[in-house]
Amino acid sequence: MDILTALSNKSDYSKNQLQAILGAWVLSAARERKSKISVSNGDVSEADYDKASLYSLLYALYRSVGDVRTEFGTRYEFTFNTWGYAWPAAWGKCPNSVTDPQRFGRNAYSGLYQLAEVQEYVDNRDGKVHVIEMGCGTGAGAHHVCSSVLPKCTYEAVDMQQAGVQTCRRKFVPELNGRLVATCSDATQLKIPDGTADFVAVNETHVTEVRGRVTAEDARFFSTAYRLLKPGGYLVWGNAIPEQTWEPCFEYLEKLGMTQRRNDDVTLDSIRGRDEDKARIDTYVDQCVDTFAAFKIPVMGPQRRVESAIALKNFARNPGTNLYDAMVTREDTYRVVCFKKN
Repeated sequence: MDILTALSNKSDYSKNQLQAILGAWVLSAARERKSKISVSNGDVSEADYDKASLYSLLYALYRSVGDVRTEFGTRYEFTFNTWGYAWPAAWGKCPNSVTDPQRFGRNAYSGLYQLAEVQEYVDNRDGKVHVIEMGCGTGAGAHHVCSSVLPKCTYEAVDMQQAGVQTCRRKFVPELNGRLVATCSDATQLKIPDGTADFVAVNETHVTEVRGRVTAEDARFFSTAYRLLKPGGYLVWGNAIPEQTWEPCFEYLEKLGMTQRRNDDVTLDSIRGRDEDKARIDTYVDQCVDTFAAFKIPVMGPQRRVESAIALKNFARNPGTNLYDAMVTREDTYRVVCFKKN
């Protein structure tokens, strides 16, 4: 069993199923000549994992582990699968509580709509705008926007991972009286009519990751975003991706017929956020691996426990991991950008 490639994005694995899947993965270590996961920094080669399998595992894991404690002992459910950033000083007062364990993820969603031009667009419509998010994960960010950022908006949260969409439908959709809809779909194959959205939101979605170029998948993704937007609507996008990939993406969006309105580099703020979030992530990872009996299997269990812990920390860009170091060296940069459809 290879958990990095073998799981289905159409499945929402139960805790018992995850116990069995992880047990099979632990036992498979006996036949593995070399681990795909670096135990020094958590790096996993792009060729060694499938993103559908990876996120199916992560979202099922978040749900199965359930409520956890922070490093201070308070309880929360891990739903923001988002690195985010410490609120930049140049943007003024942070709108999110400094005591919220997932404040950096909330900052990432609040920051998409922070631009004065965007706020004026919303005000001119009395706040009644429609948002489509491409790659919503668990819908935690969608809920945050609907409840705290754009409290009069309607929102369609789209993700290809059934486990993430199910969490959104369970935890967030019922609270919003029909204003939030969660859709399981490949974002590039949506049947939503053209010109539906005032905003297309993209927050740390798993695209535009190939260094220095726009892939065929990226092109389909951006073309869909353009199609969904009303004339004069906005693509709001935040992510940490290879620095050399930003400019080709910008050029492609301009060729589609969009104008750049914002390009804020928040890499240092993201690094600061990861530093401040380290203790919470360390505590969360410990609770995750303690949940599953497979890691107690003699010999192979402890080995896989180390691999799992460092991989989870790497996906969170925790200090000391490959993805964190990529931001420090600026191999990856975190930007918040905005493009307006002409």
